[in-house]
Amino acid sequence: MKRLCIIIFALLSMLFVQAATKRALVIGIGDYPESSGWKKINGDKDIPMVEEMLTANGFTKQNIVELKNEQATCAAIKYELEKLIGKVQTGDYIYIHFSGHGQQITDLNGDEEDNLDEAWIPYDAQFAYVKGKYEGENHLIDDQLNNYLHRLRKQIGTDGKIVVVADACHSGSGSRAETDEEYVVRGTSDAFVIPDTIKFQTKTAFPSYDIEWTFISACKPYQCNYEYKGNGSLTYALYQQKENFSTFSSKQIRQKVGACIANIIPFTQTPVLEVTFGTETDIFF
Repeated sequence: MKRLCIIIFALLSMLFVQAATKRALVIGIGDYPESSGWKKINGDKDIPMVEEMLTANGFTKQNIVELKNEQATCAAIKYELEKLIGKVQTGDYIYIHFSGHGQQITDLNGDEEDNLDEAWIPYDAQFAYVKGKYEGENHLIDDQLNNYLHRLRKQIGTDGKIVVVADACHSGSGSRAETDEEYVVRGTSDAFVIPDTIKFQTKTAFPSYDIEWTFISACKPYQCNYEYKGNGSLTYALYQQKENFSTFSSKQIRQKVGACIANIIPFTQTPVLEVTFGTETDIFF
């Protein structure tokens, strides 16, 4: 009887492992509309590299959703995040990748000491505030993203895994580096300032959260994120480590990525790793 119980337990464990699914949402924007005020970059060109990186680590193409350029509106990104939340099950592995511009925006819920939130810039987000025409509604702010990520965590449980990669930044000119035409910069140091913050807070107030996932960003908040040979430097550096995702810890991956970026970018750019407390030595993915 004891032997039979062990066999049944082993079979159930195998079924649980098989049931876990790897799913990804990959967003790449480079060809921003000229009317948006955003400079063209090469975020869209990161998508094939990310897909190859994922398929090398057990993701199937049918479970990788890609949003490229005009597909990557704010509404479309939110729609795919909602779909993802509806699909995932306990133990699933989730990878979310954003390559595009980033910008700071007036803090909407008072949780930032500098009164500025960080935002990803979807295809239909504008560079500047224009009262009555564009007031920041298509910026995807970190509070909104965190809300989606916590809902995902609730669905997949503690046995699941969430990795978020942001190959964007909130510094720089959003154009080319002044000292070298080869290096394109993603992001801008010009914050999106919302004058009527009380009105805006009433519409989109979000609670603060602790991090419950692995998050890698391309650089520190005050640094520029440079592209390398037509790709994001963070995407490129992660791609070089794709064979190590299942054996290296998050801390080791960040160290390897940092060393790669330091080798290919002749400017100071330090990738940042944020993880759930005490999990930096856990396997990256």
